[in-house]
Amino acid sequence: MKYRGFGWLALGGVFVAACSSGSASVDPNVASSKESIIGPSTAGGRNEVVMIYARFVSANGSLGTRTCSGSYFAPRVVVTAAHCLENVFADQLFVYYGDDFTADFAQLGPGPNGLLPPAPGQASFWAQADSFEQHPNWDPVQIYPDMGVVYLDRKLPFDPLPLSRTQLATSRQVTISGWGANSAPTPTTGAGGRVQRTGTTRTLGSPTAADNHPDDPNPGLNSAANRATIIKTDGTAPNANGCFGDSGGPILVTDSGQTYIAGVDYFGGLSCLDYSLYMRVNSFLPFLDAAYRKGGQAVLTPKFDCVAANAQGTLTAFFGYDNQNGVNVTVPRGTKNNLARDTANTRPTLFLHGQHDFSFGVDFSAGQTVSWTLSPGNSPTTTLTVTQSSKRCGAAEADQSECALSCRASERSGCSTMPSFEDCVTFCVQGNQFVAEIFPGCIPQGSALNVCTAGVAAGAANWECIEDFGAVPSAACTAENAALGACFSQ
Repeated sequence: MKYRGFGWLALGGVFVAACSSGSASVDPNVASSKESIIGPSTAGGRNEVVMIYARFVSANGSLGTRTCSGSYFAPRVVVTAAHCLENVFADQLFVYYGDDFTADFAQLGPGPNGLLPPAPGQASFWAQADSFEQHPNWDPVQIYPDMGVVYLDRKLPFDPLPLSRTQLATSRQVTISGWGANSAPTPTTGAGGRVQRTGTTRTLGSPTAADNHPDDPNPGLNSAANRATIIKTDGTAPNANGCFGDSGGPILVTDSGQTYIAGVDYFGGLSCLDYSLYMRVNSFLPFLDAAYRKGGQAVLTPKFDCVAANAQGTLTAFFGYDNQNGVNVTVPRGTKNNLARDTANTRPTLFLHGQHDFSFGVDFSAGQTVSWTLSPGNSPTTTLTVTQSSKRCGAAEADQSECALSCRASERSGCSTMPSFEDCVTFCVQGNQFVAEIFPGCIPQGSALNVCTAGVAAGAANWECIEDFGAVPSAACTAENAALGACFSQ
């Protein structure tokens, strides 16, 4: 059950059809990721041991699904193996915590890019990833350090398991659990997965350089420093051992009545025999503690971008935010998300992870003040005050401010299917970059079209609505559009 054999099921045109039709089906479990419990084990296990289900693209460009295991160790955070997160589609990464995968798969309905679970708060056994990250030192060639985390769009309906902060002793009996195969028809494929199983085994201490076998290479084991952060378990009878699909699953230990996560499964022997290797949790506490904070404890702060003069003679203040969490954070409009001049309610209530510029704009006149107060949970209250004397959009923000003014006009079109303001600005900036790279001589014409669009008045008569795209001027910018097209054709 080598790392290189975690396996995937090619979907090809079936995946495309599923996306376009909104239908989905359960894929056969053929080598659907490495590592399941094999040998003496029982069905089921702790709720905190979850399944990772993801759609991904392989090195040759084929689409597939992947099944791994993970452990819920913090509110909205699951730890798993880094290789389980290689090349996955971020919006097609899910965590499952039910008892019947085949039946519960039907809870995943059609979404804009594939599958979509019921919304948080609705009954289901699924959560979707807001984001994920692999350990910053992860090297897929060395297969080290094979650890990553998934940030969820909701809390799961049970408490997380704490992390072990002590070194796991040699020759200790431990519990292993996962959602992988229970047999290996060939040395590199498994069968019978997507069912949780739990068994017991014993630890053998850190691996040696001899555990890097030529027929199943694990180059990271050549480093003594790496080996010190890994624990080997005995997969020989009568012990249980991991198999395909158990990657990311835990070693569980119980001390003084409390169960802890002590290891993360990532590698094992051919045909799921002889041994498995786990990353020692206590060796990666800085990474995991940071992930705990990013499950909703990290800071979310509003930010002011700049002020621009708009075509209607008023000013527009543009704002963004910095969400240092891995999860998206909701702050409803009201006293904790207050901006009196935002009468159109354009400011966000769902703050996506990461830093976001030009997320929305608010119009005001000279002499007026724009004041935004944001008070998220676990973050300090911040008030931003903007006047006509505040920082103006300059050369550094030229592309974004030009696009933001264009998007400001289009969002007043009255069209029903509009991208978010931030997405509109992003698409526009990317269009400008395309012009600059491929048709540099057409930059003035592209800018002229953006400026013209920014001056188009609100109202359906002035705009053409394009499904799944947004709005474009119906007639006002015909000359500018023609000039850009003519420049492209030269």
